[in-house]
Amino acid sequence: MSKQPPLDKFEQDVLDESVPIQQLLRLVIVLGGRAFSEPLRLWARNELQGYPGPGMPLPTYRTITAPLQMDSHSRFSQGRHETISALALPDVAHDLVSEQLPVTFSVGKIQNLIAHQDPHTPLQLGLPGSAELARLMSSERSGQGVVVERIYWSVHASALHDILEQVRNRLLEFVAELRATMEPGKSEPTVGQVHQAAQTINITVGDHSPVHVIAPHRHSATVSFPTRPHHRWWPRR
Repeated sequence: MSKQPPLDKFEQDVLDESVPIQQLLRLVIVLGGRAFSEPLRLWARNELQGYPGPGMPLPTYRTITAPLQMDSHSRFSQGRHETISALALPDVAHDLVSEQLPVTFSVGKIQNLIAHQDPHTPLQLGLPGSAELARLMSSERSGQGVVVERIYWSVHASALHDILEQVRNRLLEFVAELRATMEPGKSEPTVGQVHQAAQTINITVGDHSPVHVIAPHRHSATVSFPTRPHHRWWPRR
């Protein structure tokens, strides 16, 4: 029986929902290293480890819309999951917090959040500095006897699942672009083809502008597509 070409196997794994996205991204990091494609490696690494902030811009698919909610109580009542406007937050937060939530978690953490959450119950993701904001809001409402306990984004698991789907879809687009640029009968892409494919899935760095990385003297060299490792090589964080 002939061995399945590595690119065919990678494509099959991308289409297989049972194959973890982390496993696919690790192979992409190896491929990006062999092809001297720093944007490709950076994108895969950020998806695996989480996006550092606040200086690292996020891909557009990682910003989701989520309502702001708060829990509060007074002498006579208790409020839970009350949806509020971003304008109801203290002035210091107006330029920092809105209903647009940047999701910087790694794909692994996103998967864990989804797996351990009732799909019918929204996740409650805390705002940066939420404890201090709650104290400021309590102070502003002290005349009404209202104490703000918590402020958070209310996020449905489906919104997080969409992020994972976007990552897998980009991997599929990457493979499709490689297929489109490779000559018939070839089983391995060239460095140039890897760079071209990376641009088609809108991998960006810095200020969200596409980055073209050229590998001098090796642009047309064939890149051996990585196969699935048989042991753990990715360092634990």
